[in-house]
Amino acid sequence: MARLCIRIQDNFNPSDPSLNAMRTQLGDVVCVEDDGHVFSAAERNCGQYRFIDVPGVSQEMFNDIVAAKQDAQGNMVARRIKGLDSLVLKSGAWAGKVTATKAQIDAITVVKA
Repeated sequence: MARLCIRIQDNFNPSDPSLNAMRTQLGDVVCVEDDGHVFSAAERNCGQYRFIDVPGVSQEMFNDIVAAKQDAQGNMVARRIKGLDSLVLKSGAWAGKVTATKAQIDAITVVKA
């Protein structure tokens, strides 16, 4: 099973807005861990993340959702290419969701501008 750590709060750079693209933002999957991974108490209680388990799916199935955007020379220009639709994450159907299927995650995955 894959365990997704999803950012549920904005994460803007406080002093240089031009660096915002280099930080995970609302709706971004911060990381994907294997079943059994225990996130720290600080991670679980800081209010910045939501954790969703995806039973029967390996970490590798989510490589595309944690991929960084790169320029032609291979330099990172944005932390993520894709993210989860933040409006859907806040909707009633998803607000308390702690497990999902791969198809449900795929259905709310969007390519970032």
